[in-house]
Amino acid sequence: MTTKCIPVAATTLSLLLQAAHAQSPLHIARQGSLEAGGRVIDCPANDGGDPLSKRFPPGHVVVDQVYATYQYPVEQRSPYPILFNPGGGHTARVYDTTPDGREGWLTLFLREGFATYGVDRVNTGRAGTDICKINAVRLGRAPASELPAINRYAFESAWVTFRWGPRFGEPYPDTQFPIQAADNYYRQTVSTYRDPEETGKMVAALAALLDKVGPSVLQTWSSSGLLGYLAAAERPELVKGILAVETSVDAFDKIPHDKLAALARVPILIVIGDRAEDRVASSRAFEKTFKAAGGDITLDVLPEAGIKGNGHTLMLEKNNKEIMLRMIAWMEKHVLNRR
Repeated sequence: MTTKCIPVAATTLSLLLQAAHAQSPLHIARQGSLEAGGRVIDCPANDGGDPLSKRFPPGHVVVDQVYATYQYPVEQRSPYPILFNPGGGHTARVYDTTPDGREGWLTLFLREGFATYGVDRVNTGRAGTDICKINAVRLGRAPASELPAINRYAFESAWVTFRWGPRFGEPYPDTQFPIQAADNYYRQTVSTYRDPEETGKMVAALAALLDKVGPSVLQTWSSSGLLGYLAAAERPELVKGILAVETSVDAFDKIPHDKLAALARVPILIVIGDRAEDRVASSRAFEKTFKAAGGDITLDVLPEAGIKGNGHTLMLEKNNKEIMLRMIAWMEKHVLNRR
């Protein structure tokens, strides 16, 4: 299926990719990957097709971990790496090369001297998924009610929900999303487990990742905003700041009151794009609560700064570098030179 977006000639896409590849060389001191958190379970159904499978018999597996790739620059501007957490329906891929071939935040922040970690959340992407209940239901060993709640963004939903345009196939005239490359973006979306217990699993795994990595800055997007706030409340001594992009509207109501004092030890930047009055309202309300608890919080509502046309997918949009520089300026004051 193709969208109703504006077609782009192959030569144009080729030129975009050539421009992306023309960047100066990256100077990387080290890179790698790791897992953190999780638990060992005895899975009675490792094969959903053959209950007597000899290759995939019942046995122990690890579930509920996170996976992360990392890169450290040779010249490190900050002692604190940035852990990039995707929203629902995405992996850390969303912070890599943009749909139209430009550098994403994992690379752009690296060029500015920040170590970057791309985190795949629990039951998503390279973190793997817990298939035990799914297979048990398929084999008739458990009722259908045991199946996890799973969803995925359709093209039509992403277009409107992420505020690229008022209707599928119709972009806003000033949209910052690279509409011509929308088809490349759709290939990035993934299925996400959505049951309420997933929050606790992810917070525990993210806290375990912080224990492994050490003092860090958390970058969150959309539904991972709540996960970042809760993980920071569990590890306030390890979270030196939060770069919260487009936090979900209902996230702030889910922060337990008894966690607020610990979270208030961590400076927070909330970045919000255009046409997001509901997010601005909920963030303003939380700003008052957070400041009353003694916290350091900044709201960067981009259209109020004269930056127009950004939707929900700020890391992919044409001015992603400009937004990154605003984040870095905030970190210089509130994280790196904090007193």
